[in-house]
Amino acid sequence: MNARRVVRLLPLLLLAVLAACRTSPTTQGTTNAAASAAPDGAQQWTVDPAASHIWLQLRADGALARLGHTHVIVAQQLQGQVWLRAPLEQSRVELDIPAAALLVDDPGERARAGVGFSEPLDDDARSGTREHMLGERQLDAAHYPAISLRSHAIRQQGALTTIEFQVQLRDHQSLLSVPVQWQHSGGELRATGNVEFNQTDLGLEPYSALLGALRVADRIAARFEIVARRAP
Repeated sequence: MNARRVVRLLPLLLLAVLAACRTSPTTQGTTNAAASAAPDGAQQWTVDPAASHIWLQLRADGALARLGHTHVIVAQQLQGQVWLRAPLEQSRVELDIPAAALLVDDPGERARAGVGFSEPLDDDARSGTREHMLGERQLDAAHYPAISLRSHAIRQQGALTTIEFQVQLRDHQSLLSVPVQWQHSGGELRATGNVEFNQTDLGLEPYSALLGALRVADRIAARFEIVARRAP
């Protein structure tokens, strides 16, 4: 098996994009029931798909890591709502990531990612990664067109907010704790953060080949910027 192709098989894990400090599995195959009525007295904000992104960086690992690629995957065209009310703990966040809109190893995004990621990949490499990522053995985008995140609990300490999300990835649900910094200016609400997470936190085993000499590192770095506009 071509070693470079092996390492391209793992970008599916970007679905865990907002996984941060810790995760707890919930029952698989259940329906996410968080989409209920908006909290009483809450102010509604709508996610701006053009201004909201999640960036993930994946690295090769193992004795033959030099033979593999790094990857930059960008989740774009995000959809969602934020309902804010006082106290903040009574607010709610809903976010959907369309699988078909995932951007794989865009040359500009790789260049901006800096050292270790800036080398461009050819069209075949990028299309192959995308095909594997969306296929039925990974994201299965044909049957699961979006990844959903619903706030399960919100906690605030000073300027830092921690949101515990329920994430629906294919037919698997997990609870993910995500540190978020909010910026509120006029009719714009901006949420930013940098997080790292392990594939195994979501019950996923990092892909490996050649008896583990070539594999995808368990640890993935993510950065996000979510912009929401006040609903009319």
